[in-house]
Formats: sequence, C-alpha cells, structure tokens
Amino acid sequence: MRISNLTLGLVDTNAYFIENDDHVLLVDPAGESDKILKKLNQINKPLKAILLTHAHFDHIAALDDVLAKYDVPLYMHKEEFDFLTDPEKNGSAKFKQYGMPLITSKASPEQLDEGSFTIEDFKFNVLHTPGHSPGSLTFVFDEFAVVGDTLFNNGIGRTDLYKGDYETLVDSIKDKLFELDGDLPLFPGHGQYTTVDDEQLNPFLDGQ
Repeated sequence: MRISNLTLGLVDTNAYFIENDDHVLLVDPAGESDKILKKLNQINKPLKAILLTHAHFDHIAALDDVLAKYDVPLYMHKEEFDFLTDPEKNGSAKFKQYGMPLITSKASPEQLDEGSFTIEDFKFNVLHTPGHSPGSLTFVFDEFAVVGDTLFNNGIGRTDLYKGDYETLVDSIKDKLFELDGDLPLFPGHGQYTTVDDEQLNPFLDGQ
C-alpha cells in the first residue's frame, strides 16, 4: 500500500492517492483538476472510487471534473450530501468577499457509514469523527489513516463553519483518533502528516 498527495487550491488542501498493486483510490479532490488527472494518468492504475473526508469547498472543488473523466462511485457521510449543492454549508459562500468562487457539485454520492468497508481489494475502517463538520470521516488503513481536517500536525480543524463544534471535535480526536496505534501515520487535509503519539501534547485540545 502506498499513499501520496498533491497540495492544491487556494488554501493548500491535500488530495491523497492510495495505491495497491492493481488499483488506486482518490481522497478529497481538492482543486486544480488538471493536476489530479495528470497524477492519475502517471499512476496508471484503474481508479476505483473517490472518498471524501468531508464536503467543505476546498475538498470538493475538482470533484465534478474528475467524475467527468472517471465513472467511479463517490463515498461520503450522508450528513453532508447537501453540502455538495449548498455554498453556505460547504463554506465557499463565507469567502465570496475575498474572491472565492461559489463551489457546488452535481455528484450523486453513496452513503459511507462507520465500520469496516471494502472497495475492490482495498479494506479499511471508517470512523465518524465530527466536529470540524458534522459528517467528517477518517479512513484507517493498516499502514496509515487519512483524517481530513479533524486533526493537524500540532493543530485541529476550525469549528466556525456550518455545524462545526469544538467540544465535539475534541471528543472525536480523544475518543477515536487517540485510540489508534500511537505510531500510525495520520495524514491530514492540510499540512504534513503526524502521529497519535506526536499529538498527545497538542495545545489546541485543551481550549488554548
């Protein structure tokens, strides 16, 4: 299993490419679809699905372009299905004053619930980790986890967007992410990877 990323869009969001010997999954098509499509072409393995850690604008900006090229399923939490069509909920409307375009998607998602999940020959565990957004998900593979904007390297996700909640976010981190193996690499939606052990003294988990 191999994970790689591109950092894309106006707020440097990570799009992840998870490969095994035969196939690839795309997590969070953040923007700059030409770069995503070029990377998929370079990987040169069949794309089997797109996964969303959550549906904020900076994680879905290239979604429709990728789906126009690849007829694959889109999996995400049901609580955020309407984020795809509502700029107020996905956050893009909040930044319109700064020149941010209103981001929407015409995708038809499939529901992804907490628990074990299999896509072709990929097996992973899905954790529902709300707080940054109501439908935030974490994808836990044997070798690493993709945590979206729930937890960063010495930081946590913002909670001032639609249905964000600080206490819920901290509970998700402490009750779910911190139950993972301490040395498991955690790949966030922004910035460099971290581990559970490295985040035990994260100052943002105590309201600071």
